Amino acid sequence: MQSLMRTVDGDLLDKLMDANHGNAYISILFYTSRCPFSRAVRPKFDVLSSMFPHITHLIVEQSQALPSVFSRYGIHSLPSILMVNQTMKMRYHGPKDLASLIQFYKETTGLKPVQYMDEGEPTSLDTDGNLITWLHNGSSIREIAEREPYMVLALMFLSLKLAILIFPIMGSRLKTLWALYVPHLSLGILGETSQLFGRALHMIDVRRLWIKLRLTKTRNFQERAKNALASVSLGKSSSQSA
Repeated sequence: MQSLMRTVDGDLLDKLMDANHGNAYISILFYTSRCPFSRAVRPKFDVLSSMFPHITHLIVEQSQALPSVFSRYGIHSLPSILMVNQTMKMRYHGPKDLASLIQFYKETTGLKPVQYMDEGEPTSLDTDGNLITWLHNGSSIREIAEREPYMVLALMFLSLKLAILIFPIMGSRLKTLWALYVPHLSLGILGETSQLFGRALHMIDVRRLWIKLRLTKTRNFQERAKNALASVSLGKSSSQSA
């Protein structure tokens, strides 16, 4: 039986859902072509449509439907896979590897795959490339930014949120370290400064004392010289009178 897979917009999706009667299952992939993680699910969805041909597979690209369509089906993140029939809607929440998706199909619908794909089938992330693969292949950050600007913006946003969470913690730790060590450091610096200042004052006092001592000696010498000259003058006057 040939598998049925169609790419639809929001209006056509609503019409197909309204026209679905009975117990027929419809699997819907909501994705965006701008995200590599979302695009990587697309080839796996193709494989699932071949393995479960009794299930109608529909693909809704984000740019082809209004946000109200995604909200109406409970889709708030991409990529998302929704399994529906007339009585139920079941959104897949597990990992996006092929084996997990097959198990989800079997448990939700009770159907078994008509065929199994070999392990060599291109169903991994390497089919469309991802960040790890590109870095492993030697792609530069600039090339990745040019190829997937939205992914780079998403990583920058996550890094910014992480920084906002970490910086307050680092700030509080730095304040604690500052409060513990800086006062002791300041007291030590002030103590050393006081010692140096005291030594400087002591040297100034010694210098002043030395200057006073020299002035005293000079004055005493001058007075003695004057007295000696006066004595000599008196002696000469006495001899002349005789």
